[in-house]
Amino acid sequence: MNFSSRLRKNSPLILDGAMGTELGRRGISIELPLWSAGALLENPEIVKQIHMDYIRAGADVITTDTFRTNSRTFLKAELSKKDAFSATKKAVSIAKSAMEYVKPDKKIWIAGSISPLEDCYQPELSPDYDTALIEHRENAMWLAEAGVDFILIETMNTLHEALAASRASLETKLPVITSFILDTNGNIFDGSDLFAAYSELKNLGIQGFSINCTQHATISRVINKYHHKVTLPIAAYANASIYDKESGWKDDPDFTPVSYADIVSSWISKGVKIVGGCCGTTPEHIKKISSKTKSPV
Repeated sequence: MNFSSRLRKNSPLILDGAMGTELGRRGISIELPLWSAGALLENPEIVKQIHMDYIRAGADVITTDTFRTNSRTFLKAELSKKDAFSATKKAVSIAKSAMEYVKPDKKIWIAGSISPLEDCYQPELSPDYDTALIEHRENAMWLAEAGVDFILIETMNTLHEALAASRASLETKLPVITSFILDTNGNIFDGSDLFAAYSELKNLGIQGFSINCTQHATISRVINKYHHKVTLPIAAYANASIYDKESGWKDDPDFTPVSYADIVSSWISKGVKIVGGCCGTTPEHIKKISSKTKSPV
């Protein structure tokens, strides 16, 4: 069974939780510009351990540590395009190695992560469509060559870059899920309407539509508003904190593994197909989601 076939089944899939903030929680540097990709160079064994912990917690999908392994970011870190390519291949290899080590009794899918080319919270820095298409084409090709099951385009903050990344990823012939970060009004960070973005991306040919790195209450409002209009499989994975353009990040005291599992269950009841966690979530969050949903193979 390939990933596209699995998406057509009724039962939900559990995505893993955060990589970057989990590395930080374990004492590993996540300084910019490399963010979580720095661990591929300095602490690959910790990356593998995190993948293993998510598999053991019940994840059906693990996401490669490739959120920042693009050439643009590596050049900012005074590294090379060749280094970015090697890091991408290494990240996929580590994910496969973790899966082989754990030997789970179910199929584990590997999602190849692609991020915005610039800062997730500064859409004004996003390059133009043609530039983004060229750069994301490189990212997608590397992931496909390394052997991921599908491409997960994450935390997109502009419609034009999401379209470029999606088009580039679809050229690999792999399934593609495109995910946006939303402001508190439920719009994409560049002000684009989310449902209009969905319509364009569906016409482009993506296999799944997603929201991530957004506070759970905003995601819930958007799912309540649009779930009956969206015919593609929906994915949703919340940030454990609250982000505001004026004040930045602040803790969400009501966000716990138990409370989040209840929230995720409500999303699944509305037809959401893939659920997991974004920044600030841990293997414990995924364990509670798995226990609550009892996701079958």
